[in-house]
Amino acid sequence: MNQVSIISDLIVWIEKNLEQPLSIDNVAQKSGYSKWHLQRMFKEVTGQVLGTYIRHRRLTYAALSLRMTSKPILDIAMQYRFDSQQTFTRSFKKQFNETPASYRRGEFWDPTGLTPAIELNKNRLSLPEPKFVNMPKQTFWGISYKNNCNLSQILDEENKLRSQFFHNYLSHYEHNSNSLPDKIFAFSRILKSRDNANEQELLYTIALEHNNNLEHIEPIVSDGGLYLCFKYIGSPEDFSDFISQVHLAAMPALKVRLRSSSCLIEIHHNHHDDTIKCFKDIHSMECDYCVPVVADEEVNIQSNLSL
Repeated sequence: MNQVSIISDLIVWIEKNLEQPLSIDNVAQKSGYSKWHLQRMFKEVTGQVLGTYIRHRRLTYAALSLRMTSKPILDIAMQYRFDSQQTFTRSFKKQFNETPASYRRGEFWDPTGLTPAIELNKNRLSLPEPKFVNMPKQTFWGISYKNNCNLSQILDEENKLRSQFFHNYLSHYEHNSNSLPDKIFAFSRILKSRDNANEQELLYTIALEHNNNLEHIEPIVSDGGLYLCFKYIGSPEDFSDFISQVHLAAMPALKVRLRSSSCLIEIHHNHHDDTIKCFKDIHSMECDYCVPVVADEEVNIQSNLSL
């Protein structure tokens, strides 16, 4: 087995065990190599320091937990193996330039500091240059799905809800012998669960510009505003990786702030033919994935108000 395969398998194992003890000795024991050899090999293959990578990934999950759950800060610190809240706060501030408490209660979400997982065996998706778009307030007609899930399940749950919609939606059009509309709009919003501090409530709405008399369809009002939009053309299977790269790689690098109270919007352009009978028949999709962001002047105004 070559070095890339060894490190790739190790990274997968690390991702599954971020809440477990992961000292260099523990990781070396898992790999079967001495800790000195493993650290050299990890740096050669990834360009990163093993211990630093583990800490950054733990802090990334901690940051997501702070923004997306109501779990107490001490519990988050313990979950990701920090020996005290003080140690956690020092490490967190070093990576995100603010304390966990201020990160949680901020009006806008600064993604700078979030660190994506290393994926050596996947072809890294090339993210096109995003565009800022001001969207007007608009009424759509949609169907909403709601699920509770934990952080590791969010993208899988979105895929399930999207598949469920397309199955019902395509069946409706086949039954009524109608052609598919050119555009489908999806609104994804993650809220803190009222019932479980460890979970999020995923609200996923798929909508059309007009009322097409689908069962359970209802008016959905989008407040609009400023969005940063990324074009995606590819398979439905790769769309989750695309979303991860947008949020954990592109957004931190672009140094923009997210409007945490607003929805994430996917705008789908459906150019498929009428032979599609179910979600599995869709081999390629084209969409603009748009993230609600804040203009610099809005951030400055909020900062001045808080002084």
